[in-house]
Amino acid sequence: MADSTMSDAEKIRMRRLAKLGGPQNSGSGPSTPNQNDTPSPSQSSPPSAPSAATSPSAAQSTKTPTSSEQQKQNPFAQLGMKQEQDKKGPPQITVRPQQASPSAPAKRERDGSERPRSKQREPENLESWQDKSLRSIFRVSLKPEETKDTHGNHLLFLGNARAEMEQEGKPVRLSTDDLESAITEMASNAPGGKPFEYLLACFKRTTRALRGGRFSGPDDPKREVLKEARRLCMSYCIFAVTMPEMFENVATTTNPLVDHLLADPEADVGICTDFLDEASARMDEDDGIGAAFTSAAEDLSRRLSVVDMNGDYHNHIRGLMNLMRYPKICDVITQSEMWAPPGVAAQDIETQTLLGPFFRLSPAQIEVARSYFSAPKTRDRAFISNAQNAIRMTLRNHQTELFEIVNSAVRHRFPGKEAPWPKDRMLDWFALCVNKNHKKRAMRVNYKEVSGDGFMLNVTTVLDQLCEPFLDATFSKIDKIDPDYLRRNPRVDISDETKINVDQKAADDFYGQTAPGTSGFVSECFFLTVAAHHYGTEAAQERMSTMRKSVKRYEQDLVAFEADRHKYVNDPRYLARFEEQLNKIKQHIDDTWSTIHATHGILLDDINQARSMQFMRYVIVWNLRLASRQNLPKEELKLPLPEEQADVFRCLPEYFLEDIVENFKFITSNIPQIMTPQQCAEIVQVCVAFLRNTEYVKNPGVKSGLVTILFYGCQPFYNHARGLLGDLLIGSPFAHKHLLHALMRFYIEAESTGTHTQFYDKFNIRYEIFQVIKCIWANTMYRENLAKEANVNTDFFVQFVNMILNDATFVLDESLSSFTKIHELTKEVSSAAFSTLSEEQRKEKQELLEDQKGKAKSYMQLTRESMETLILFTEALPDAFTMPEVVQRLADMLDYNLDIMVGSKRANLRVDNAAEYRFDPKALLTDIVKVFVNLSGKDRLVVAISKDGRSYKPENFVRAAELMQNKSTMSPEAIRAWTSLGDRVATSRAAGDEEEEDLGEVPDEYLDPLLADLMVDPVILPSSRQTVERNVIRQQLLSDPIDPFNRTPLKIEDVIPNDALRGEIETWKAETLARRRGEKARAAAEAGGVEAMDTSAG
Repeated sequence: MADSTMSDAEKIRMRRLAKLGGPQNSGSGPSTPNQNDTPSPSQSSPPSAPSAATSPSAAQSTKTPTSSEQQKQNPFAQLGMKQEQDKKGPPQITVRPQQASPSAPAKRERDGSERPRSKQREPENLESWQDKSLRSIFRVSLKPEETKDTHGNHLLFLGNARAEMEQEGKPVRLSTDDLESAITEMASNAPGGKPFEYLLACFKRTTRALRGGRFSGPDDPKREVLKEARRLCMSYCIFAVTMPEMFENVATTTNPLVDHLLADPEADVGICTDFLDEASARMDEDDGIGAAFTSAAEDLSRRLSVVDMNGDYHNHIRGLMNLMRYPKICDVITQSEMWAPPGVAAQDIETQTLLGPFFRLSPAQIEVARSYFSAPKTRDRAFISNAQNAIRMTLRNHQTELFEIVNSAVRHRFPGKEAPWPKDRMLDWFALCVNKNHKKRAMRVNYKEVSGDGFMLNVTTVLDQLCEPFLDATFSKIDKIDPDYLRRNPRVDISDETKINVDQKAADDFYGQTAPGTSGFVSECFFLTVAAHHYGTEAAQERMSTMRKSVKRYEQDLVAFEADRHKYVNDPRYLARFEEQLNKIKQHIDDTWSTIHATHGILLDDINQARSMQFMRYVIVWNLRLASRQNLPKEELKLPLPEEQADVFRCLPEYFLEDIVENFKFITSNIPQIMTPQQCAEIVQVCVAFLRNTEYVKNPGVKSGLVTILFYGCQPFYNHARGLLGDLLIGSPFAHKHLLHALMRFYIEAESTGTHTQFYDKFNIRYEIFQVIKCIWANTMYRENLAKEANVNTDFFVQFVNMILNDATFVLDESLSSFTKIHELTKEVSSAAFSTLSEEQRKEKQELLEDQKGKAKSYMQLTRESMETLILFTEALPDAFTMPEVVQRLADMLDYNLDIMVGSKRANLRVDNAAEYRFDPKALLTDIVKVFVNLSGKDRLVVAISKDGRSYKPENFVRAAELMQNKSTMSPEAIRAWTSLGDRVATSRAAGDEEEEDLGEVPDEYLDPLLADLMVDPVILPSSRQTVERNVIRQQLLSDPIDPFNRTPLKIEDVIPNDALRGEIETWKAETLARRRGEKARAAAEAGGVEAMDTSAG
């Protein structure tokens, strides 16, 4: 009756209030809790009889308020007006006041009056709690009408489970006793036909309930219920992976672990550490678990093999990383057939081994390089630098994750289990990477048959990190690196590698003698990392250098190709093909530059390079320990090295030194600021040691690389005027003692490097040596050591001086000849007759002109350096450069070039844009005169100049003095010294001419067969039995140590003095001169009417 007087809005509001199920008073004031309310649903006793306040009669006797009164009433005051609900209606919620304890103060209302405490809810019994908790965890219902829970999650109806309970007469509620039979029904009806996903979510909810529940103690029955539910969830998760056919309606056909490994572990569908903990603990009981994880890791790898750094790769890395943290899971994964298959090709390691796709990810991949360096030819240095910084940050994070994967496998221990462990299999995989990629260092690399540079750089970086624990600054663990490792069935294959200083047969004999014992982990890592640097970092540097050269050729070809467009412009078919080919060339050029920028950006990572240098410190010290047989670094290195070389050093692969050279060449030329003083000292030691003892190293390229390191180390950068190594070389006692001799020795040896480019190589090597000498020349101690070298080791020093003269003579001649040809060709091209030539002839002339210009630029730079070196050395050691063996050649060279510079042909040196070739005639003339002046105090030079019958001209000295005075290129003192030298040479020339005239015709047997000069110190060559002048053959042997008559090897020590002939020549010369001078004196006396003096003997 009351409802009939209510509006629809009031009815709706009353129904909502009724769901709260609480009693209320009819008044609008504060309600008083009813002590006779029905019990909470957790109680098992039936509800008590309703009180008078809630009886229907009481409700009917209550006056029905009007509409306006209802709006003014407190709606909660109407809770007491609710009639008793039908049993099938919504459940009643009764709030009971808690009984106030005597000691606790009563809560008060806002007006200050006491408010009685609500009654505490009676505890829920275990069966009801169990049913409610299990239904919430598994999100199921035993009532068909319940399709969603209070949070809106869909519920699975367990029809079969309900039917079984009713059939057995059990209460319709879930318990752990029924759970195992019901869980199959749950999984079979899992959403989307994904039982594993459903059970995994149940497992995670159970875990959260266990972790966040409030239990009375460790033996609380509720805890046991949840633990049992968790155990069953895990068991059936395993079944869903290993035996999915036991469930109905399964939609997935692949390993379901993979998708969930890719998900966030914190998400409901992500595999968390609790799941992996439980699975790992059960692996001993069920072999299928290990197989499932192995299959999942393989599937992760396959999926990642088609992804690059532009894609979403992080989840794959995280998935494998999470698996590898568990020893048992890691152990089974490393036993996969995909781990390190022996038959895999080098180019397939990145995609067909389990770890390959993870290490393959790199900015050096072409698609990634394109995205970072799009349109590279249009980008400025700032853009490229920023992009390189970005790829370094990205790659650095990725490499850290790769190291965590590897380090997990390496650190796992299995006490009591026989090898191999995951650590051993990880080393096997690294060995596979380096052993399959030997062709990366071939003369001509087919990059389709080897692993990518990005892949190998990642391998190298991770191995560097793996070595860090034993790379301490004090070298305390260097003894753990076993020199006999390569003779003990090593993982690293060196059978095809060139050895440091033995042939292949000697190396095979040495390594055929197996060493006893076993190799430790430190040795394994050390040798693998050295090999990885050779095939990784150094190979990438070499390829980048090769690409720089090739892309320049492509750019030249592109210009020539575009010039032919006019040939196809009138034919659309050929024009389209032309455009297609043109675009291919442009794309190739862009891709090459993108790859160059990406690779260079990776290599410029200062953190990785610093780690690499720390490893190279160990390689340096370890090599020197083997070569010197000293306990380095505890002892100071002593040079020279022992004459007898240790087999263990001679038979090492050549890359043990190449890695040092290439690594530090790159560092000193690109990022020298990251090197520490201690590393600088060690690199100086290794460079000086093997340049001082060049016989220890067979490959001239390695030795020239040592010079290059010193050269780059002396180049200025930032605020270091003498570069990275200059100050160290100037101040180091070790360098004072050995550096100059080492440089001089290799300067001589560079004459013949044994390569097809040796002619050009020697000039590059000697140029770098010049720069190092110029850097250290500020220290007078080096000059004093050079003087001692000249006095103590005369033959060696003469050979060195001779090489300097050879180079100076050659480069001066080539550069000045090039200017003459440029002058002539320029005149010819500018003449009217040039237009009458055919197109082919004109093109030939123009190409010849450009070739001469290129030669002039190259040789002119070498000329300036050679002359500067001559000035330095002749100023410090005038005696050494006027020794009989070299003084005549020096005088001839200087006279010849002086004649070109100031003689009648000097006009031929005039060229347009002389500065383009760095040609400064005034400076070059000054340099030549300075060498003359430095040696002007030596009579041997005066005599040698006067004997030069080809180029010496007195007027050249006069003309040179005039030019220097007019141009003010030299001081007055130097000009006076120059003039004095010219006068003395003229006097000596007159005396020499007079003597030659007096001697007249010299018998042929007294003439040197090579130069046709009168012999002074004749010697017999032991092989050909020819007699020659000692100084002539000495000079010949300085450049070519063979007998010039039969090409057999010859040393100056082997020649035999011909004392009899020498005495005969001296007698003949003395008698001839005395006779001729006597005749002249008599003739002069007769002409003057004076009796001639008797000059005959007796």
